[in-house]
Amino acid sequence: MKFRIFLPFLIGLSIAFLLYFLFHWWGFLVIFPWIGFAISLGNIISRTQKGIKKNIGRKISALLIMPCLLLFVPIINNENFQLEGVALIVMAGFFGKGFIHYAIAKIFGPLIWGRGFCGWACWSVAIFEWLPVKNNKKKISDKIKNIRFLVLIISLLLPAFLVFVLNYDVRRDYIYKQEMLWMFAGNGIYFLLGIPLTLITNDTRSFCKIICPVSLVMKLPTQFAAIKIKTQGANCTSCGACNKNCPMDVDVMKYVKGNKPITDSECVLCNDCKHVCPHGVLK
Repeated sequence: MKFRIFLPFLIGLSIAFLLYFLFHWWGFLVIFPWIGFAISLGNIISRTQKGIKKNIGRKISALLIMPCLLLFVPIINNENFQLEGVALIVMAGFFGKGFIHYAIAKIFGPLIWGRGFCGWACWSVAIFEWLPVKNNKKKISDKIKNIRFLVLIISLLLPAFLVFVLNYDVRRDYIYKQEMLWMFAGNGIYFLLGIPLTLITNDTRSFCKIICPVSLVMKLPTQFAAIKIKTQGANCTSCGACNKNCPMDVDVMKYVKGNKPITDSECVLCNDCKHVCPHGVLK
């Protein structure tokens, strides 16, 4: 059990050395070990708390990871690995480090850890989760959540318009020149939208549910994730604490009653349901 706490750090080291030998960029030796260390530290901190307070460890992990992804990578490598930026370079036929980072976190990574990136490493939520919201959020309707599809379409049409209509020269004018500025501008817009949305809805995950297009990109690979929260329905007393405390409004009870692992693509592996379950039904 003690070994498992350090497993994220060891995985981070393994990914770092693999990518370094494949692509010969020293930054990988900083990014992935740091992410693994932050997650391991978060797990250690969680073990010192009880109940829902255990989520403080994950929230601290996200805060530690945020400057690495939001500042270190864009500044050191002049890189934009937001969805729009990655789409732009791919449409220009360029598959650089920005694409590699995006593919690991949001395309191939979810085959292993589902939407764990959203729960532990998203730099936007790292801020939103510390905002002073009241604990009286209302469930966001599916119709409102469909706004994400519109955002996704815009996020893909914008770079397509630049490349194929305006003939924007991505290789000459953008790659390793304006990428960092686009990264900061895009995230600035996300924060300007996400912070007031969080405060208005009293929901630290309202940005994920309503605006974030990345959640849709991760939906398909998440269905095949190797890591899932497992259930032991026989021990359940139907207290409903898991559903009440799920920040993503997942119907955890449905999976518990069916004695099945949680496969909902909205699950971000935050473990809040596990923390509040009084009978250890969720593993």
